[in-house]
Amino acid sequence: MLLSAFGTGSIVTLLLILVLVTLVLFALFLGGSLLAQGYLYQQPADRLPLRALAAALLVGLFITGWVWLDQRYPRRYDTFFEFAPYQTQEFNEFEAVRWMSLDGTRITRDDAGNPIEVTVKYRRGTGPRPTVFTEEETGAPFQLNGVSQSGESFMTAAIRLRPSPEAEPIRLNAQLNPRSSLPTYTNERRFVEVNGSSYVEADQLGVLYVPSTWTVLVALLINVMLFVVWMIAFWPLLRFTLGHAFGLTVVMGLVTMLLVMPVLFKPHRAAPPAERTTQLIGPRIISLASGDGA
Repeated sequence: MLLSAFGTGSIVTLLLILVLVTLVLFALFLGGSLLAQGYLYQQPADRLPLRALAAALLVGLFITGWVWLDQRYPRRYDTFFEFAPYQTQEFNEFEAVRWMSLDGTRITRDDAGNPIEVTVKYRRGTGPRPTVFTEEETGAPFQLNGVSQSGESFMTAAIRLRPSPEAEPIRLNAQLNPRSSLPTYTNERRFVEVNGSSYVEADQLGVLYVPSTWTVLVALLINVMLFVVWMIAFWPLLRFTLGHAFGLTVVMGLVTMLLVMPVLFKPHRAAPPAERTTQLIGPRIISLASGDGA
């Protein structure tokens, strides 16, 4: 059951991390305590090798458990400086709501002055292109903007999707630059839920990000527990005084957050999205990287 849940490679990686971290910490705790306590207190704590092993196992198990959690939920429970305060849901189809333009400079509007919207349905690809969404009727890959088969320029002003098969569809509007005469996308290139906080990144279609207070609380708890674990290791286990243990905890906790955990998280995380490009929209060039019109 354990093998099927996590995979053999994942278990081997976690065991290697546990063994290596524990060995390094054991050497650090034993050697460092002998020197520091001999200098500060004239005599190291009794049964120091056993204490150093217990402290190394405690910290090693916590760090390994954190890596395991990040393998299951990448970036969700990262360090204070990097954690992502959201949950994610995948979707395999959506409707693109387009605004059309006959000349590429003005959005076509109805008698009331509202943009005329055209809906096109897209589905996730299969086989060698599982991350590409293609138009249901033509098979053309999704574009934020371009020229339709009828020759009209268009831009995707919103998308509609179901967060889950049984849920009602939700609409997510594109974030647009309000200062531009012709609507252009902002730097975030993001679709945000109407009257909600969920969003979809234009560079990562197929994933709905749902901000979560619970995720924030759990991530903060894990980060706080890191310092608690280091404090237990230095104070009751290795027998440093309260003041010295507190100082060592702050230093080692920050080193773990800033240097150790990013290195341990990196191997199993996906590569960042591909570099953004520039596309031709009718007679105008709009940079999709900056969101500004040319």
